[in-house]
Parts: sequence; structure tokens; C-alpha cells
Amino acid sequence: MFLPDISIKRPVTATMLVLALVIFGLIGVSRLGVSLYPQIDDPVVTVSTFWQNARPEEVDNEITDILEDAVSGVSGIKHIVSESLEGRSRITITFDLGKDIDVAAQEVRDKISARLRRLPGDADIPVVDKLDINAQPIIWLAVTGQRAIEDLTYFADVQIRPLLQKIEGVGEVSVGAGREKQIHVRLMRERLAAYRIGVDEVIDAIRRQHLEVPGGKIDSLDKEFLLRTVGEFESAAAFNDLIVTHRDGAPIRLGLIGAVEAGRDESRPAGRFTQGGETLKTAALRVSPRSGANEVAIARQVKKALPEIRRILPEGMDIHIATDTTRFIEQSISEIKIQLIFGGIAAALVILLFLQNIRTTLISAVAIPTSIIATFACLYTLGFTLNNMTMLGLVLAVGLVIDDAIVMVENIYRHRSDLGKGPMQAAFEGSHEISFAIIATTLVMAGVFLPVAFMGGMIGRFFYEFAVTVAFAVVCSTFVAMTVVPMLCSRFLNLSSSNFQLFRIFDRIMAVAANFYRWSMRRILQQRASMIVVAALALGGGIWLYALLGQELVTQEDQGRFMVRMQTPLSYSMEKTDDVLRRVETRLKEIPEISHFFSFTGFGGANRAVAFVTLVPRSERSRSQQQVQSEVRQFLRQLPDVRGNATAISPLGGGQRAEDVQLVIQGPEIAVLDSASRQLMAKIEDSPGYSGVSRDLEIGKPEVRVRIDREKAAEAGINVENIAATVGALLGGIEVATFKEGGKSYEIRLRLQAEQRQIPGDVQRIFLRGNDGELFDVSGFVTLEEGVGPSVINRLDRQRSASVFATLEGGKLLGTAIPEVQAMADAILPAGYVTKFSGSAETLGETGKYVLFAFLLATILTYMVLAAQFESFTQPMAIMMGLPLSFIGAFGLLFLFGNTINLYSMIGLVLLIGLAAKNGILLIDYTNQLRHTGMSLDAALVEAGATRLRPILMTAISTIAGVIPVVLGIGEGSESRQPMAVAIAGGLFSSTLLTLAVVPVIYSYLDQFSRWSGFERFKGWILVREKGDATANDTDQAP
Repeated sequence: MFLPDISIKRPVTATMLVLALVIFGLIGVSRLGVSLYPQIDDPVVTVSTFWQNARPEEVDNEITDILEDAVSGVSGIKHIVSESLEGRSRITITFDLGKDIDVAAQEVRDKISARLRRLPGDADIPVVDKLDINAQPIIWLAVTGQRAIEDLTYFADVQIRPLLQKIEGVGEVSVGAGREKQIHVRLMRERLAAYRIGVDEVIDAIRRQHLEVPGGKIDSLDKEFLLRTVGEFESAAAFNDLIVTHRDGAPIRLGLIGAVEAGRDESRPAGRFTQGGETLKTAALRVSPRSGANEVAIARQVKKALPEIRRILPEGMDIHIATDTTRFIEQSISEIKIQLIFGGIAAALVILLFLQNIRTTLISAVAIPTSIIATFACLYTLGFTLNNMTMLGLVLAVGLVIDDAIVMVENIYRHRSDLGKGPMQAAFEGSHEISFAIIATTLVMAGVFLPVAFMGGMIGRFFYEFAVTVAFAVVCSTFVAMTVVPMLCSRFLNLSSSNFQLFRIFDRIMAVAANFYRWSMRRILQQRASMIVVAALALGGGIWLYALLGQELVTQEDQGRFMVRMQTPLSYSMEKTDDVLRRVETRLKEIPEISHFFSFTGFGGANRAVAFVTLVPRSERSRSQQQVQSEVRQFLRQLPDVRGNATAISPLGGGQRAEDVQLVIQGPEIAVLDSASRQLMAKIEDSPGYSGVSRDLEIGKPEVRVRIDREKAAEAGINVENIAATVGALLGGIEVATFKEGGKSYEIRLRLQAEQRQIPGDVQRIFLRGNDGELFDVSGFVTLEEGVGPSVINRLDRQRSASVFATLEGGKLLGTAIPEVQAMADAILPAGYVTKFSGSAETLGETGKYVLFAFLLATILTYMVLAAQFESFTQPMAIMMGLPLSFIGAFGLLFLFGNTINLYSMIGLVLLIGLAAKNGILLIDYTNQLRHTGMSLDAALVEAGATRLRPILMTAISTIAGVIPVVLGIGEGSESRQPMAVAIAGGLFSSTLLTLAVVPVIYSYLDQFSRWSGFERFKGWILVREKGDATANDTDQAP
């Protein structure tokens, strides 16, 4: 082979080539970002539109429906999800993964612009934005103190936020929970009537008299002056002197018909931070990274900046870390690094045990650091980060990258010790003999990882970095095994034997094993059918064990943090919901595993509240995150009129639902969706294994419908628009202008005084001005009708929808829950209504298809690579028999460890295609070499197995040893990683044991088949065709 020859003859060149890879790898690892998961460019575009004081039904009909119709013509849309709430429409458009996000956003803007004229005139212009799931907040900071909430919000926004934005890698810092200052104009109904002033006059007066208009500039001979008309009021109290109008020659000032005061925005969520039993009001800051930035480094810089921030805060104020996602990232990545080191050490010890030579072990082990470090250069070049997937790939690669070096060193060592050759001759001939098998195994592994890297959907993007990482590490290890390893063997490999008793015992065991293998294989080859029965039983046992395993998407991780969601009846005000939240906070304080939590009311509506809970470190608590969540769910169930749940926090952010079961019901009528979703919730709640059952459809929001007598209103010279605008302004409130202070702008909001807008009857105590200037009591031409309506209207793919959510507990798995919930839904849904799963359930269904595709493609590619390498149609079949034989070990060990069939274990099964084939390659390759020397078939099979027994066991055990730290499931984040390692270890164990016996039998059967007359005629026909084509080509080329 070219590479071994060059490396042995030119050792400095070989060393420099590998050293170059190491240097670039060290540069790459120093520049890599750190994150929990791979950076996924999910093309999602949002369209947000605000329409002040509009009901959800109005928003749905006049904004959401129009905009959905507009954007539905954009190509590449996967889903359109919309929410129509009070005063707001939000449309989320998810595109196929191949869609360019910038192109998608521009196409959406173009479609929206064409429909702007059809939107209500007083609605805001829709805002189109790209949703970057890689830029979710990594840290929430709580600014607390014995000050007004608007002061805390001001300090957080004006003083702290700019300091954090300067940190390298920070993409955005924003106030996530706080109440800004607001100027309140509180009008008095009786005064307006007494002075015959309409609300339109007040609004117009404020807008005309509180403004600044640019005045241009004045140019003199030597100076230039800018003109500025100072027309804005400088304080809230100054507004009281604003002249609204004149009556009987006297000015009517704003302070005479109402009161103007500085206050806070009461419509925003109110936050609190609880730590050490003390609860403080808070304004929160969320820190989001730039896409691809080192999240752990950002978090460290933020924490480093906190002492400086505390020094500039006024006395009595403080800042705390409310939530920190990077704590789990740092611990998880650190744990994988430890597993990487221990895996490497374990693999090296296995080599030492087999080869019993320090130099031989060091020569083989050199492949681990060089291959792993060189892989970092690939990760950096491709824009990857150090995350759970790339690091898991490196842990798996530890056992793989040393395999090629083991095989190379063992074969060269055998040429020296058993065949008595010199160092150079052994290095040349030993490397030549084994190079073909090494290249074949590398190509097979590449054929396995290629389908994994190109799986479809979000799962494919998720595992792309994992597959590329392992594939590049294996390629690097092959390069090292073909260059540095034979060069080092030619110069430093010696035949010194160890005097350790352990090694002598092990040698005797291996000698006995080799002799036993020769004896047993001779008899097995004489009774081949018995081994076929054993293989069939092993395959049947694997299928039986598979049926015993449950199915889920991923095993839940203990990240030390979770979210509590609460939903009170729709009639509850924000204040009443906050009282319920305070009771929940009291219970949370009593749980010893909870370190601190950040909670606020009004998250998504006045009747909703959430709390982000952080637990003490895992080493300081006896219960897992899931056990604490279960306790929280239990006391939430005891609260009257409250639906609550404690769930993990979605990787897409706290606003995303993370319940295990998410079923969407679609249909035309809201009333039917309401009834069906209620029935389904009742059925789920009555079934064991479900908790925290809720839905996103909310029907029953109390509303007052103002019915207008159009004839009477027309007689008074008042139109419907005037009535609606006046009622909305005085009762619902309206933003009339902005007030500037300290470089910031605040809303000026006009409403009636609080005591004059508390009951529905207050609507009929409003006065309106007619065309002749006379004021009319609105009760003369309106009547009130109380009823209920939806607080939110949801759509999925342009159909109205209701989603039902539930969390699994008590050991129930998602694979079991999906058919159960689907059967419940099918039993109650009328014709014309359909269901579909979303969230984890939808992803689980997609994952099965994508992994099956990857499995089949990897199998086909592996066969094609082997067929091309061995120039045989039949021999690859014998080599690949190790795959079905691995199932019994993989599924058996998964069952023993209590694992499930999930995303990680399924990927482990795909990887077993290449891992199981490696043993067969070593066995069949050497069998062919022995047969070429004239040895008989059975003798070659027996001798090849006995000779290759040591390297086969070495490579298998070293690979298993490399993943053992992950198999043990110790450390942060190990819950999700463990199933893959367990499947690989168990599958490789059973495959190795059975391959040594089954593959020779299958090979002998296939060799017998190849000598069958029909097959011989087929081969002869192909060879004749090839010979004929070659002759024709020679004739054509003859002069």
C-alpha cells in the first residue's frame, strides 16, 4: 500500500502530516462555540399585528384570516399556526427545512403588503420577523429592590441592559418581565357631562398641544441655528394645565375634568423572584446569544459583570440570576469530556491486556488523541459547536478510532513474533496484508454514517453533526493507522514479554480460547445446520425482546430546572390570578430541592401564570427533577378551579409547550371543538398515567355586547363609529400620545377613573356629542347584553383548532400513550373533524420513518461497499450476518438497563451495521488470503478465525470499553445519551460472539452456492460479456 510504504521510508514526512492535523485541531477547539444542542436553522417566520381593544373574534375575522390567506401562497410552507387574542394576532409560519429563511421572510412581507388595505384602519402595520431558535435566552436576570416596579424596570432597561449588550457574543438583551412607567389620564364622567365635553375633544387636545415640531434652521453670516418648538409637557402634573376647550369664555383645563398622574403599565405581567424563602418584586432581563456563539463563555462573562453592576445600582437594589441554562450545558459537556478521557483510558488498557507491551500499547493509543484532536479542525471548519451531539460522537469515536491502529499493530506484531521477521520487513509486509481490511472497514463505517447525516426532517439536522463528527474521526484514525503506526512499529516495536502474572494467565486463556475455537469450528462446519438454528433462535430472541421494550422520543434529562404553568377560570382578573400564584409560591418554598424560582402573572392572558423553577445541584438532592415535578403536579391538582402542570422547559424557549402528549383537533365550528376537547380531556383524566391535562381553546370569557339602536343614534347625529370609539377609549383605554423622560418614551393612556369602569352598567353612563354639539346619554340608544366568548382562537393550517395537552407519569411511555389518546379521540369526534399529533408525538412518528430509511440505506450502502471491495456478490452477505445477530444483545441490554426504543437507541442500531460488519471483514479477508495460498475452505475458515480471534476481540472490547462510561449513565445529561451506548455495547457483544461461529458457516454455504451450476453459468456469462467487450475495444483501437 502506498501510505504505509511512504511512511516507513520517510518517517519525518509521516510525522509532520499527522502533526499538521493536530495543530489545526488545537486551533479549532480553541475557537469552537459551546451550546447544548446543534445550531439548527429552522425556517420559521412570524407575523404579529396589534389592534387595540379588539375582541379575539374580530381579530380572527378581520386580521388573521386575511393575512393567512395572503401568506398561504408562499411556496415551501409546512405549517401555518395562528393565535387570535384580545388586541393581537400572531401567525407562525414553518417552512420546509430546505427553504432559505431570508427568502421566505421577504416573500411573506410581499404577500402581507398586498393585503394591507383590507386590514382595519386603526390596526397597526403587521410586523414580519424571523424566529431564530438558536437565539433563545440562556440567562434570565432578576433586578429586585424595595422600589416601585417601574423604577426597577427603568434601571434594568437603561442602566443594566447596555452593559450586558457589550459582552462579546451577546445577540440581544431585553426586558422580559417588568412594568414600564405610564402617564395615566383619568377622566371623570360627570365633569365631562357638566362641561359638555366629548372624549374626542380631550384626545384631540392632547395630541395637538403635546408635541414637538421640527422648525428647520436659521442661517446667519457666521452661525447656524436649529429651531426647536418646545411643545411637549415635561411632567405628568403639567398635563393638568392643558386647555381642552373654552366654555363661556373660560378655559377648561384637563385637571378640571380628570386627573393626570404618573403610574405603571398594568397590562403587563408582574414578576417576582423567590430565593431563600424571601419573595421580591422584580424586573427581569433576558440575555440571548448570537447564533453559533459560545453560550457558556457568554454566561461566564455575564456572571463576571454582576459585581460591577451591583456597584452602580442604587441602595436597596440587587440583581440575581433567575435561570441559567448554561449551568446544565457546562455540566453536561464537562461530563462528556470526563467520559471521553475515561473511555480512552479504558480502551488503552484493553490494548495493554491483549498486547502486553507498553510500546505496542502506546503506538496503538496514539490514534486516540491525534484522531480526536484532528476532528476539532473539521468541526470548526464546518461551523459546528461543542454540543451534546458532537461530544457524544467523540465519545463513541474513542472506541472506533483505536480499532484500525489495533489491527495494524497486532498484525505487524504477529509478523515479528510468530513469523520471526525483522522490524522493517514485519512493518512492510504486515501493513500490506492488513491495509485492505482497514480501508474496507473505514468505507463501511462511512457508508453507515452517511445515511445518518442525511436523514430528513428536524431529526436529520439534529444528528447531522453527530454523524459527521464520528465519520471524520474514523477517517483520521485510518490515516493515522496507515501512516504513523507502521512507521513507529518499524522503529520502536519490540518483542519483550511481560512478567506480570495477570498477562501470563491471560495468554493461557487466549491460547485455550484459540484451540477451543479451532476444535469447535471443525465440528460446527461438519454440522452447519445446527448453527443456522442457533442464529435463527438469536434473531427470534431479539424480536421478542424488542416487543418487550417501550417506545418514547428521548429519555427525560434531569436539567435541574422546570416550568410550572397555571390556568385559572377566564373570569379571573390578573389580580385574582396573582393571588392563586402566591399560594403556589408558598408551596414551592416548602420543597427542599428548590433553590429559587422566578414567577409572574399574565403570561399569555390575565388568567395565566408561570414559574421558572431552579433546583439545587444534583449532588445536593436525593430526588430527581421528575420526582419534584410530580410533587408539584399533585398539589396543583388540589387547587380549586385551577389547571396546572409542571413540565420540562422546551429547548425552543419558555413560551413553547413541552407536554408529552399534544393532540390537535381541527374542524370548522368552535362550539364543536369546545365540546370535543372537553370530552377528550375528561377521558384522558380518567385514564391512568396522565396528569396536567389542559387545552389551548378558552371559551367562556365574560363579555358585554353593546347593541345599538341605529335609528335613535342617527336621530341624535351619532354614528356607530363614534359610539364604538368612545366606549373603547373610556372603558378599555386608548394610547393618545407619548411622553419623553430620561431619553425614553412612555405611553400616555386615557381612560375613565377606575371606580367608573368596574361593572357592565358603566357603559350606559357615557355621554356622546351629536352633530349639533349637544351631549346625549348613550343609554338612550344602546342596550347591553352579557354573554361569553373565546379568549383565544387558534388555527392550524387555516382550520380552526383546539389542542389538548397532557403529561405522562407513572411509567407510561409516549409509544403507549399515542394509540390510547388517538382511540379516545376517534370515539368522540363527529364527521368532518380530524386530529393530528404535534410536539414530541409528531416527532416520534417522523423519527421512526427517518431512522428506518437510514437503516435500510446504510444496509444497502454497506453491501455495495463490501461487494466492491471483495469483488463478490455473495461474500458481503456473510460479512453482514453480524447485524441481525447484534439485535439480541442490543435489545437485551436495553431491557436489563430499563431503557427504551427511542431516538438515541435507534441511532445506535443503525451504527451497529458498520460495527458488526467490522468483525466479518477481518475474518473473511484473511480467509480469502489463506485460500489463495492453496488452503482448503474449511481449514482456511478455522485458521482465519483462530488467527483473527485476538484482533476481533481487541477491537470489540476496546469499542465497548470506550462507551462504558456512557453506559453507566453517571453524570449530567446521561439519561438521554445512555440508550445509544447501551445498544452499541450489547449489540457488539452478541454480534462478536456469534459472528465467530455463524459467519464462517454462512460463508461456506455461500461458497457452495457459488459453485452451483446455475450460478456458475451466470458468472460465466458476465465474464464472457466482459471479455467480449474488452476484445471489441482492442479491435476498435487497433490501427
